[in-house]
Amino acid sequence: MAANLKLRFVLTACLLGTTLLHILVFWLAWSDVVAGRPDFSIFYTAGLMLRRGQGPELYDNRLQWQTQREFTSAMPARQGPLPYNHPPFEAVLCVPLTYLSYFHAYVVWAMLNLLLLAGIVLILRPDLPRLCGTLPWLPLLAAVGFYPIAVALMQGQDSILLLALYTLAYAALRRGHDAEAGVWLGLGLFKFHLVLPFVFVLLLRRRWRALTGFLVSGIAVGLISLGLVGWRELLYYPRYVWEINRHPPIDVIVPANMANLRGLILGWSWGPLVLPWLNAAVFAASVGMLCWAAAQWDPAGRDNETTWINGFSISMIATILVSYHGYNQDMSILFLPALLWFEQLLAGRVEGRYRLALEFCLGALFLSPLHVILTLHYGHQNLFALVLLATAATLAGWTATVQRSGGRSVAITPASL
Repeated sequence: MAANLKLRFVLTACLLGTTLLHILVFWLAWSDVVAGRPDFSIFYTAGLMLRRGQGPELYDNRLQWQTQREFTSAMPARQGPLPYNHPPFEAVLCVPLTYLSYFHAYVVWAMLNLLLLAGIVLILRPDLPRLCGTLPWLPLLAAVGFYPIAVALMQGQDSILLLALYTLAYAALRRGHDAEAGVWLGLGLFKFHLVLPFVFVLLLRRRWRALTGFLVSGIAVGLISLGLVGWRELLYYPRYVWEINRHPPIDVIVPANMANLRGLILGWSWGPLVLPWLNAAVFAASVGMLCWAAAQWDPAGRDNETTWINGFSISMIATILVSYHGYNQDMSILFLPALLWFEQLLAGRVEGRYRLALEFCLGALFLSPLHVILTLHYGHQNLFALVLLATAATLAGWTATVQRSGGRSVAITPASL
């Protein structure tokens, strides 16, 4: 009991500190927000183009640039647009916001994201009895104190929406409603690079109902995209994304600041002769990571809470690590397993060296100054991939210990939405 009270005090103090740091960073970046530099400009651009009937030209860089110059003063500093490189169907969500000025739309989008965070905490509340028991507001404080989420809010990104969909998928999987979980994952295809790896794990585990649900919603958003932009533009979209990757605008594709395997391997100054070999190494490491993650998680084995949560968490970490494109805000989805780890610690289910290792990994994950230093000072957030690898290894070792010791299985109480 004393240890848990101490842990709660440390958590509260640290999260208050990081939240104040995020407010300070946001205040310092306010001029950039007003100038239209955040990533939200790409969503506002896409919404405007759809509203004006320019869907068939959605991926025309010239037209995107022309549209962005209407509402932002940041464009003269760039040589082209900040490209809208998401699938067409997501732009539908942005159309209503275009009836407001860019700045007011940005504020409304931020408020909607905060409401989403409150909804996420509400969904997870039945699974966090100890974390919410004495300090009901602690999970929400943890959300705004989590650096990836703070970046997503400041940038006006859609990462929190993806976190919400993952939370719904998690709740469905825990109840054994695989098809429903697949539907939620399919709706997250606006960030397909952060969904397909997780779905691949489900494929390796032969979760056919989940895959069926995923295909249903995936086809639905595909048909919506087709109706918005037409066949020509929809078929052009993969090439558009590939061209951005080959010839990226400034500060759009920076592997050195990606906390994934691609960043860890390619985020350095390599000569052109070794790049093909390094790309092959990224591919091989990614396939190996996903196969290993699938071996750590049995979605059907819901009779033991610890092993199930650890396996689910490893799969989410693997999804981040193998994603081909990922920055700080993309790690927002790790807030879901992080809350589950906090609950496990408070429940006293983690013992010995694994408790210390997990506390260290959680501390690094929530240590905002570390993210800021790696990203802004050194320009090598790719090193954070080592923290994620260490976290996955800790969870796997802890699970193996539980299984070897024949520890008591803890039944999972179905979470209600």
